[in-house]
Amino acid sequence: MRINLIKAQGRCEICGHRPKAPWPEFPPLASTLCCHEIACGKNRLKALDKPYAILVLCWLCNAYFVTDKKRWPEARQLAVLKKQRPRDYDLVAYNALVNPKAPNRITQEEVDQWAANTTM
Repeated sequence: MRINLIKAQGRCEICGHRPKAPWPEFPPLASTLCCHEIACGKNRLKALDKPYAILVLCWLCNAYFVTDKKRWPEARQLAVLKKQRPRDYDLVAYNALVNPKAPNRITQEEVDQWAANTTM
C-alpha cells in the first residue's frame, strides 16, 4: 500500500518536490519520497497501512518540518491530506485510530482553520 501510495502521488504533499529533479544543495536522499505517519508515537504502528493517517513526503520535509509539532500539529497535517488526497481523508477514522474514546479529539473546524489560514 505504501509503495503504491508513493508511486501514485509522485511528489511531496507539503513542498511539491519531485524526486526526478533532486535539489542540488541537498544530498540525493533528501529528494526521496517516504510515507510519514501523522499518528506518531505510540499510535504510529496502527497507522502504517491507513491512507487516512499517512502523508507522502520528501525526506527533507519529513526530517525537518513535520517533526516540529508546534508548527505542524496533527490538524495541520490532516489539512494537507484533505487538500492533496481528499478521497483518503477521513477525520472520523483518524480520531478513532488514535483514541476511540475521543471522537472529537481533532475537530473538522481545526483542520479547516489550518487549510484556510496557512500555505502548505
